[in-house]
Amino acid sequence: MRAIVIERFGDTPGLKELPVPEPAGGQVQVAIEAAATNPLDLAIASGSLAALGEYRFPLTLGMDGAGTVTAIGDGVTEFRVGDRVFGQFWGRPLQFGTFAEVCVVQAVPAFGALAATPDELPSHVAAALPTAGMTALGAIDHTRVPAGGTLVVIGATGGVGTFAVQAAAARGIRVIATASAQVAEQVRGLGAIEIVVRGAEPLDLALRRLAPEGVDAILDVVGDRSIVSSVAGAVRDGGALFSTALGLDEKLLADERIRTANYRLDRKPERLAELTRLVTAGAILPIIGAKLPIEEALRALTGDVELTGLRGKTVLHVR
Repeated sequence: MRAIVIERFGDTPGLKELPVPEPAGGQVQVAIEAAATNPLDLAIASGSLAALGEYRFPLTLGMDGAGTVTAIGDGVTEFRVGDRVFGQFWGRPLQFGTFAEVCVVQAVPAFGALAATPDELPSHVAAALPTAGMTALGAIDHTRVPAGGTLVVIGATGGVGTFAVQAAAARGIRVIATASAQVAEQVRGLGAIEIVVRGAEPLDLALRRLAPEGVDAILDVVGDRSIVSSVAGAVRDGGALFSTALGLDEKLLADERIRTANYRLDRKPERLAELTRLVTAGAILPIIGAKLPIEEALRALTGDVELTGLRGKTVLHVR
């Protein structure tokens, strides 16, 4: 089978031929049809997440994917051969990722989540959902913004940001989002009621103008600590400032006036189930900025993709 592989941490990922992996007890074998890229993929390849799990080489990259179950190991009751599945394929040990024609993972992944793909979802759409969608839902949950409250999304044009705007709007939350002038109306179409155009006005001043009494929460998905620090004062007492991109420094993390955290995705099976419900109800949809063949995975991972609209998710066509 073809797969995007590293032989050791720090390698440049490359396309190679590997033997088709067979499922062991508790595992499923999935013929991958589509996969989606995440910053997590390059972080794993670099070795910066080596302490988070057990890895075996050659290591096939890719967390998010969708395909069809082609074999099951002993003891698997969650899925049957022929089932369409999608999710975050992060097992223990991590060796067989989704940037491959075949992936093997636990039916209940140790670090990820796997679910049946709704009949109405094409595989390329399902593959774009898991990590970014679950992260957006989890972060919004933790901010605890009520319906009618105000949430600021810093960086509304990427994978997590586009999901966050839609999910918050679906909950009746008033969303203020940052975006470039070129895609401002597209972000408004996702559900944001106000757009702060990057470079047109400092964000802290814009928030004073748009929400003079303060906002309930700010969600940063970019990781620019100078920007995040500058807007912390716009959060009303008892509100929340969260980042999915390590955007909070030690000073902000120690702030006792508001709740702060560098959010790390939790309760993945539960969040994937909620994501599935929202998508099938039409409340949110993934924004797919680019679709590439698996042979161009390295270009997809490094962001060397020409876009004309929202960045959203980059999806690899595997088969």
